[in-house]
Amino acid sequence: MQTLSFVLLSCFCFVVPVVAVPPSPAGGGYFQIYAPGDYTYVKDHDDFDAQSLLKNGFTIEMWFYVSQPLKEINTAIGQPYEKWMMLYKADNYELGLLPTGTPFSNGRIGPGETLPLNQWHYVAVMYGKGYFQQAINIELRHTQGGVLRPANTDSPLCIGGGLESPISTFPGAFLGKQVWTPFTNGFIDEVRVSNIVRYPKPDKGKRRIKVPVGPFEPDAHTVALWHFDSDGSPGSKWRDASGNGHHLTYHGDYLGVEPTGKLSVIWGELKRQ
Repeated sequence: MQTLSFVLLSCFCFVVPVVAVPPSPAGGGYFQIYAPGDYTYVKDHDDFDAQSLLKNGFTIEMWFYVSQPLKEINTAIGQPYEKWMMLYKADNYELGLLPTGTPFSNGRIGPGETLPLNQWHYVAVMYGKGYFQQAINIELRHTQGGVLRPANTDSPLCIGGGLESPISTFPGAFLGKQVWTPFTNGFIDEVRVSNIVRYPKPDKGKRRIKVPVGPFEPDAHTVALWHFDSDGSPGSKWRDASGNGHHLTYHGDYLGVEPTGKLSVIWGELKRQ
């Protein structure tokens, strides 16, 4: 990720404080979300469509870091809750953070848990034959049945954002307002998309996994892998390390430079038609 020192925009100079965040267990760089317009994306490819990935099941995994809790909904003042869209492909699948206490809808893996702030957490969301499951740090949990029927869309795969909040049309405190607002000041490292279930559905009582240590390694089942490391050459931070050429494009105002309590509920969702 980045720590921004100065950004020149429309002939004005903005100073953004340097955030002291330790490297993830994978080491190297990471991607920081400074503002709602910050995210990276890769153009649509058959490799990322759920229809293709579902042949053998698939896994999306990453490290993430949050230094402040997400705002919860407050109807008294018309405050929507915050949501951090960590990975998103329209009409296919999502991985994100919601505030503690936010209700879940059908299809989402839940009910989630409370995690400490100011430290890195590992998360993996998987879809196997007829079930969803989620690993948070060393524990595999939230196994849930279901039949997935995703669309084959031409939408990009976005990391860190990329989805705008809908506007409420229901009478009440939120009429005409955003249902949720984007969360910023998050950090992401080591995103890997695989065309297999990395942690098979456990037998009763076997709920622990071995969390990857060090950079994720590409293998025959790696669809895409982003380390967010920079070697000083242009675009190196956004390169795909899988060998499949799925390099990211940055979208937002803050590019910056490379750096030398309680957390929200985490959820994964596979969208249904």
